[in-house]
Amino acid sequence: MRWVIAAVVLNAALMYAIVLLQADTVVPLDNALISHYAGVTLEVVLLVSNIVTMRALDRGAAVVVGALLSARGGFSLAAAGFLMAPPLGKTKFAQSLSLTSPARKRLQRASPLWVVTELLKLATPFCAVALYSVARADFNDFTHCVYFTQDLDNGPVDRAFPTFEVESGVAEYVFGRSVGVMRSMDDSLNYSTAMYAPTLIAPFHDGDTLRGPGFTADISTRCVCARNASTAALEKAGVDATQSAAVLELYRAKQHEAGITFGVVSRNDSVEISNLLLGFYLCGGGRAEVDFPMVCSTRVWNHNRAELEIMFRTDGSVSSIAPNVVSLREIVGPADVSNFLAFGFNALVSGPVSYFHLPPLVPGSINPMLWWATPNLNNIDRALLNTGMETMYSVLFKAAIQRTYQSNAMRCPLMNVVISHMSSVRMGREGLIVAMGLLGVQLVVALAAMAAFGLWFLSPHPIGPAVRAATDYIYLLTLLAPTQMSMQLGELGNAETYSIWQELDVVVRIGESIHTLENPIGQLVIDKPSMVRPVKNGRKYI
Repeated sequence: MRWVIAAVVLNAALMYAIVLLQADTVVPLDNALISHYAGVTLEVVLLVSNIVTMRALDRGAAVVVGALLSARGGFSLAAAGFLMAPPLGKTKFAQSLSLTSPARKRLQRASPLWVVTELLKLATPFCAVALYSVARADFNDFTHCVYFTQDLDNGPVDRAFPTFEVESGVAEYVFGRSVGVMRSMDDSLNYSTAMYAPTLIAPFHDGDTLRGPGFTADISTRCVCARNASTAALEKAGVDATQSAAVLELYRAKQHEAGITFGVVSRNDSVEISNLLLGFYLCGGGRAEVDFPMVCSTRVWNHNRAELEIMFRTDGSVSSIAPNVVSLREIVGPADVSNFLAFGFNALVSGPVSYFHLPPLVPGSINPMLWWATPNLNNIDRALLNTGMETMYSVLFKAAIQRTYQSNAMRCPLMNVVISHMSSVRMGREGLIVAMGLLGVQLVVALAAMAAFGLWFLSPHPIGPAVRAATDYIYLLTLLAPTQMSMQLGELGNAETYSIWQELDVVVRIGESIHTLENPIGQLVIDKPSMVRPVKNGRKYI
């Protein structure tokens, strides 16, 4: 019974542990230790659970066979040999019995249960390789960083750097998740949220996370084709009426050159910017009479001061350190839009109305500012243009803050993964499916074995001797010794194993011999059912 209880508890506990591994699970061990030994340890544990389940299955089956051998009608003694056969040999054992065997059909039907449970061992490596970990740390250190604020007393200052051209050059090194929650990365969103966290001024390690004050803003873009190249058409497509004439003049002068116009308009709680994409022929052919302007209207709103966290990545060299993922911790309060954010965008793009050339910085591709609007870096996809422009403005949002907001230096809290002794462990989806399937089957087998023990508890007569005979071949031989069958076995000293069990494949009953019922001490025997009576509690037997 202890093997059955152990199997149920172990498989249930492992299933619970695997469920926890669906999400990142923090363990107080070094990542190097987890990476080297976690997979092997998991495989060993799963193999142990399989071995324990096999033991539980054998014990449960022994109870069933013992109950049948103790029953009034008896059962074939070959069932004991079936239990003693190895798991993958049980099918062969059942097939080796005579076609007239009283137990052949039942044993053949039961044998796949052992085969399937044993073959579950082959699935354990798939679970082991699906386990992975990353170093994790609490905020256990500090580092030097630069953050920006809005100096409401003195107002914004244009430091003349960075410029739009500079941002175009570095845009190819920007990861989408490093500038916020982008709709270009998640098409289930209705708009993008730009986030600008503190900037580091000290060496970092791969995976280190910095926390500090920053800014956020929501960004949404809508791009449409103007019906024609006129001020009325541009205004209807989204260009501000006070800027449509100047924008149209730039369009007519630069329409066949790859570039972009800007028209910045400040509202009380938002900044609205219109753009014309020139030279990409998104709304018609290359001839002026059929090439209609592509107008994109972008709104930047919900500007807030916030507490942010940003993770960095690097290949180990200082020059390769780059922002990887930024996340919002909490909103601190609203930030000034009209005096600071609008001023920053105007300073960055030389607004309110301006034009910038967008040359390809990599041969054969479009300018990196528009890479999020293209599936192949060569041509703009109209379906990706809205989300791509939102990501571009997230980059410009960061540049506008760097250029005009007040800069400050401080020591920011740091998650230092190098000095940390914690890891975040997770299992891949395929490994989860395999592990849950493996443990689920083993748990069902263990529960079935536990249910089989109900036959023992509910039996009106003790079945312990029959259960022991079904699993212990020495005890079985002891019971066989005084019977007529043992004399028949004397002629099979050089026979094959299957021949011996074919000889023992007769219906018998294990219990007290009818010849000792009147004696003070009964004798346990294996004999024909009519010659055996059930064992009784409180009576002595030999």
